[in-house]
Amino acid sequence: MPDMQCPVCSSELKTASKPSEKAFASINDCPQCGRYILGDLAEETQELRDSKQLISAWLRLQNNRGNTHFFIEDEFPTHDWFKNLRNMGFPQTVNEKLDGLLKAYADIVKDDYNKMVDVLQHPELVADIAAKNLDEIAGLNRLLSELEYLGPDPLDRYSLVRLTAKGWLRIDDLSKSISTSDSAFIAMWYDPSLQSYRDSAIVAVTSCGYKPLIVDLHEFNDFIMNHVVTMIREAHFLIADLTCQPEIAAGEGKVKQGVRGGVYWEAGMAYGMNKTVILTCEDNGESKDRIHFDLQQYQTIFWKQDELSTTIRDITSPIPEANFAEKLAQRILATVGKGTYQTA
Repeated sequence: MPDMQCPVCSSELKTASKPSEKAFASINDCPQCGRYILGDLAEETQELRDSKQLISAWLRLQNNRGNTHFFIEDEFPTHDWFKNLRNMGFPQTVNEKLDGLLKAYADIVKDDYNKMVDVLQHPELVADIAAKNLDEIAGLNRLLSELEYLGPDPLDRYSLVRLTAKGWLRIDDLSKSISTSDSAFIAMWYDPSLQSYRDSAIVAVTSCGYKPLIVDLHEFNDFIMNHVVTMIREAHFLIADLTCQPEIAAGEGKVKQGVRGGVYWEAGMAYGMNKTVILTCEDNGESKDRIHFDLQQYQTIFWKQDELSTTIRDITSPIPEANFAEKLAQRILATVGKGTYQTA
């Protein structure tokens, strides 16, 4: 019989079963993390222990997207989703968690403005805002009460909270805001060949005082797009990489590679919100020849593989033979300005 305690968040599982007696994986249904498939795990490391709240948030996000077959096994620390957990846009600061929790309450009650939310009946709230546990939710509830966003001030801060008029007005402000945090959305082709580009872009963004937001679009549809639109709306600016490769047949009438339609869509969304969009593209004929003529009038930062670096020198003065990260950082500072975000 599989262990009935979630190995990620330690909650008591609703169900845990093996597909068959010979199967090495178990199907877990956790009230906080959601439904996922667990394989054989290697010995728990400090890296894993330090990442558990983000793993829980990631699993919950997968469930919200409709992907309930997400698989965790002993090699997961080498996977991109794990290595980029801290760049996925999960709430990190107190302000981000307060706003995230407030929006989560609004999603639960919808338009029933008299409805009380019993937090103990919604353990998924912990994962929704990447909190450590219910104690952190209780502390955030106290702060929201002091801000007069929740009321009446509950004796038991774990449960029975209700949004006030001031809280609903804050929700309305958040929905209209075009820049609620020092963050930058990076729209790109999520292919292993662009890992070095991703690393360089992250360094450039963080060096300028912004939090990079990266979302893996593989295998998702409308569920993920709701999340993408929210992240673009909250981002201060957007970086769109137009790198692509020639189309190839993928069977059943589908094609792979080709022009990055998703990147163009996200760039257009940001332009429509009056956000700065910085264009980049690999400096080769296959990619440059496929840039749509509507974007050819805009300045694009072209990069080569040997220019991709995670080192940035002092960019307050002109740099001879600047690498891509340095060029991107200079463009950010020149067109957007310095942010205030600091990495942990």
